[in-house]
Amino acid sequence: MFFTAGSATMSFLDDLPFLSPDPLLSVAQQAERDHRIGKLDLTIGVYKDRSGQTPIFKSVKSAESSLVQNEITKSYLSTEGVPTFCNAIADLILSPHDVTCNRLATVQTLGGTGALSLAGRFLSDNFPESVIWIGTPTWSNHVAVMRQCDLNVQTYARSLPTGGRNFAALMDVLTHKARRGDIILLQPICHNPTGDDWSKAEWDEITVQIVKAGLLPLVDIAYHGLGQDLASDLTRLHTLVEQTDVTLVCYSCSKNFGLYRDRVGALLVAGQSNVQPQALQSQLAAIARTNYSMPPAHGALTVGHILTTPVLRQQWENEVESMQAHLHTVRTQLAAHKQIGPCNVQTIATGRGMFCMLPLPPTIIMLLRNEYSIYMADNGRINLAALNENNLLQFVALIDRVWANTQIGTMRNVNVPASL
Repeated sequence: MFFTAGSATMSFLDDLPFLSPDPLLSVAQQAERDHRIGKLDLTIGVYKDRSGQTPIFKSVKSAESSLVQNEITKSYLSTEGVPTFCNAIADLILSPHDVTCNRLATVQTLGGTGALSLAGRFLSDNFPESVIWIGTPTWSNHVAVMRQCDLNVQTYARSLPTGGRNFAALMDVLTHKARRGDIILLQPICHNPTGDDWSKAEWDEITVQIVKAGLLPLVDIAYHGLGQDLASDLTRLHTLVEQTDVTLVCYSCSKNFGLYRDRVGALLVAGQSNVQPQALQSQLAAIARTNYSMPPAHGALTVGHILTTPVLRQQWENEVESMQAHLHTVRTQLAAHKQIGPCNVQTIATGRGMFCMLPLPPTIIMLLRNEYSIYMADNGRINLAALNENNLLQFVALIDRVWANTQIGTMRNVNVPASL
């Protein structure tokens, strides 16, 4: 569309500002365009097996085959999503055998990001004066999503400058800075980007202070099963929902079902509140209706079928266990080097999940990226699943040599093994 201003014809879009792309996605796109032999992409959080592939789960393939054969309609779903999926996910996360709480609402969402966005909009609409507290470093999209929902985002330093958890900073927020009714965003397991989870004692104290301060926890679970195991990874969440009035849980099926592009997630609300859930469910449904009307069916039907079919459920659990074992092996092997370039990596062994941090100088990260096709996030986060017996030793050796060369002031070429 065009309009005339004076003698000039202008488009409504002429003055549209350019928005900088997401930094992590930009690096991933750069890696995708790089066709040099030996490229290693450690950016985006997708699981890769020991051959470097991101396979479809066998349990998923079996479930999909059954669904396709028996599907009789493509008619609309409800705004809340696939009932079988919602019930199965709630049972998986909040099994009555493991936790005592009231399930107040479950809504299918467009992946974990969709759950966060739906939760953020609900919180913004109903608690507009509340601050949401987010520890940094965190997943690169957390702050952006919450600000897009018009929430007042305040951050605190979750990590110490020298590495490790900054428990004192979180305690300062919970006991002094946060006001009653504020929101605290937490990752109970497999912290992205550090992999450095709160200890059980720390989490117990976090829960006590959340209750005492009257805060509303928003929990992000994107890597269930990839920490210790499917049951152990939920113990911290269960501690929280058994002691808080209300907890919002954002759950992603991207990693632990391998359904990245199918966008399968859920928002659950649970706690000790005895409030009738109809009003809450209506609020979430109304937000979904004005955004995407209803979620897609295929991925949710697949997950629901797996979780409610004993043979497929067992197969899926075995596949998740194999993923966790691979990640644990990589952590152990990396930590065994003790030092990689300037980075002390011994604590990587005690981390959980897909990620860890290699706090390399930005100049080294850029050099690895531009000269040697080794891609990691700007902050040094790496996806451990991309490392395996075919490339881990070469990866470590390359960083050591590049770092050594920069230290002695020479930038001569480093021989890169072709197998990297």
